[in-house]
Amino acid sequence: MARDDRARGGEDMASDKPESTALLRRRVERKLALWLIFPIALITFVNSIDRVNISYAGSAMSADLGLSPGQFGQGVSLFFVAYLLFQYPHVRLLKTLGIKLWILLSMLLWACSGVWMAYVGSPGEFYAARFLLGMAEAGFAPGMTWVISRWAPPSIRARALAGALVAVPLSMVLGGPLCGWLLGIANPLGMDAWRFMFLMLAVPNVVLAVGAALYLVDLPARASWLSEDEKDWLAEGAGENEIRDTAAQSLRGIARDPWLWRCSVAWLLIMTGSYALAFWLPQIVRKLDVGSSELMIGTVSALPLLGLAIGLIANSRRSDRKGERPLHTGIPAAAAGVAMLAAAFLQSSWPVLALLCIAGFGIGAAQGVFWAVPGSVRLGGGQVPAGAIALISMFGTAGGIIGPWLTGLLVTRTNSFSLAIGLLALLLILALPVLSLKPARAAEN
Repeated sequence: MARDDRARGGEDMASDKPESTALLRRRVERKLALWLIFPIALITFVNSIDRVNISYAGSAMSADLGLSPGQFGQGVSLFFVAYLLFQYPHVRLLKTLGIKLWILLSMLLWACSGVWMAYVGSPGEFYAARFLLGMAEAGFAPGMTWVISRWAPPSIRARALAGALVAVPLSMVLGGPLCGWLLGIANPLGMDAWRFMFLMLAVPNVVLAVGAALYLVDLPARASWLSEDEKDWLAEGAGENEIRDTAAQSLRGIARDPWLWRCSVAWLLIMTGSYALAFWLPQIVRKLDVGSSELMIGTVSALPLLGLAIGLIANSRRSDRKGERPLHTGIPAAAAGVAMLAAAFLQSSWPVLALLCIAGFGIGAAQGVFWAVPGSVRLGGGQVPAGAIALISMFGTAGGIIGPWLTGLLVTRTNSFSLAIGLLALLLILALPVLSLKPARAAEN
């Protein structure tokens, strides 16, 4: 009898341990969402508005500065030229200076660019201000991807990354009406409406720069909001979450891995289509019968971006549940391309807007899972080097140069968005075969 009791007691203790581990894991995941992902998402929100507010000011600013559609597209693309050039140096600076000083300096430069945009007086100054913004923001996306990858366990990495990325479409959903409102009010400074908008949107950068520098930390061991057992639990997974840093490993160790280049090309294809949608959507909406209110134009423009936000969250959860990454990226991208291709054959109308909402959902679904692909296919042997993240991100940045520039060029020559949308749609469709030519080598546990 006593032996049976001891056996039952041992079974109870054995069953208690997994339960306590599960409770600890859920607690850590909740804290990561609240104390790490949410602050990064908040900064991402402001970062994204800084990038796309130019699309809402585009018409009035172009008229005041004498910008042609081609010049406007070149100004948009110059942001990404600087973003491409300074991206890898930013990642190195992040690891050298630490996140506190790096984020403070970067965000203060964002603010300077916003103030400059409020006072530009020529196309040349417009180009220079956009170049400065690109230089300042260049390392933010790969830097935050690197930081999150050091913290989040592989089993929830897609959700963690999507939780930060969802701020991008949400910034456009909320930023559209906000920009429209700022453009429509009688501002107290007596400035042109578009200049006032840039000036007001620069203010949060300064506040968040100081807050982020005081709050963010590089590693779980330095987080005051984690208990010791929570830090230990994350430390046990450090082997899975470790990101190798040396340039030699980044360049020599994985350059022969075809997945490095497949991920890079796929991200280029996805981002080329998505950037064009983001920057030119308000000008497409202006051709619809929604009236002349800037607030209404901004609100309607936000609808496809709301679909993008929903796609980010829904598909990342499904991908984490299924444990599959490449097809969860390629199939939604191709679906978005098909929707955009169909829209290209219709004249500007409400069905076109509906198709762009579907495209937004697909683009968001692809973006929400993409950054879990390198780890799932064991790029770099399962420990994705920071240099690889920077390289893949640079390919996506090249899409930001190609998409707006190509759209502006084709719109100028054809006086229509149809050819540009159709071409970019084909690029989105190509992401599927790039990622699915053969199965991933391994899946995450």
